[in-house]
Amino acid sequence: MVDGSGGVDRDDGVDPKHALLLGRVPADGSAALVMTVLSTARMIDQACARMLSPHGLSEGRFAALLAVEAQDGASPSTIADSLGVTRATVTGLLEGLERSGLVTRVVDVADRRSHAVSLTSAGAALVAELIPVYSNWLGHLAAGVEGRVAVVDALAQVQSNLRRSTVVEADL
Repeated sequence: MVDGSGGVDRDDGVDPKHALLLGRVPADGSAALVMTVLSTARMIDQACARMLSPHGLSEGRFAALLAVEAQDGASPSTIADSLGVTRATVTGLLEGLERSGLVTRVVDVADRRSHAVSLTSAGAALVAELIPVYSNWLGHLAAGVEGRVAVVDALAQVQSNLRRSTVVEADL
């Protein structure tokens, strides 16, 4: 939040661990921006976990369900690619979803080393139940945020800066 002097209030929206760092860096607003984003992301992750937990899901398991729904019959490798995770990670996610009765894995007749993954009726019902809940939750999180396009653009710039960053661990 901007304080009366045009600077950034270092304690608003920043968790204690990030506030410790903010007390030691220049007050130009850059660190406060990044630390507030980090703190907000942590809070969102925790809230998402609380929302999905009663359904036996983590954010990763929910994402895997959505990927299976979008690519019915896809291989675990294809699902891993669509989620941007390793094959080992998606295998663990799918095993848990299969144990919960939310997906099935069937040996691919064309390539017996591979499996085709599909939602069960219970998995499809859970996705159908959670999509509006998740959508409403996202709307609630963004309620009252003015200039959403500008916020998205600013965060996209931070992401671009990260991709272009030339800072290496040795510089830290």
